[in-house]
Amino acid sequence: MPGLLTAVVLVSGCDVDNAGAAFAGDGLDAGGSEGPEDSDGSEGEGETGDADENAPQSGCDAPSPYMGGWDIGCCQAEVTPSEWAPGGVGPGTVIPDWTFTDQFGDAVRVYDFCHQAIYFEYAAMWCGACQGHAPEVANLFNSYEARGLMTLTYMSESVNGGPATQADVQAWASDYGQAGLVVFSSAQDVWYPFGADVGGGSFSISLPGTMLVGTGGKIARLGIPTIQEIELVIPGE
Repeated sequence: MPGLLTAVVLVSGCDVDNAGAAFAGDGLDAGGSEGPEDSDGSEGEGETGDADENAPQSGCDAPSPYMGGWDIGCCQAEVTPSEWAPGGVGPGTVIPDWTFTDQFGDAVRVYDFCHQAIYFEYAAMWCGACQGHAPEVANLFNSYEARGLMTLTYMSESVNGGPATQADVQAWASDYGQAGLVVFSSAQDVWYPFGADVGGGSFSISLPGTMLVGTGGKIARLGIPTIQEIELVIPGE
């Protein structure tokens, strides 16, 4: 197990029995108009002024741009990220507009899911507790996706403690049947909500780190939420 997650983060390890029991105990199993005439008196084609129903759509009216088929929201421009610093993240903080690489190789913008709640888990390939939680995360997506919940597993490290790769997130999604987002990136600030200050500029993290994010990217809870807490933040059908 690696000793350092980032230059300033000490990994305190993942307690499979205790963390896994708490997770399960929370119940997470659970027709065109005529156009103007041309100068020769004939009707001009394509000059009706009506929207072309065959024209490609864009933005949130378009089919999903992602291989995963996830719907995107129309509220990205309405979200303003909060100040983001180690030890300064908590309920009410708005997460950054990260761009991650998902299990399909797509560059995914987090604010594309501003219309949904996000169950966000910070994990590592070597973490036994993360592996224990993974089927439950898959079940959460399957149970609540239609009601507005996205699950996002952020893979911080490979099995050897190095940077996570495309192969890692692809394997994780496949091995645990996760149809929600499984992602990685080179961003250095994703761990901030999960770090406990141990002094001297170091922050200890017990993996997995979990937070529940409400619509608009606002953190609703740090730590593993109960089903009741999830029900309170999902936007509904």
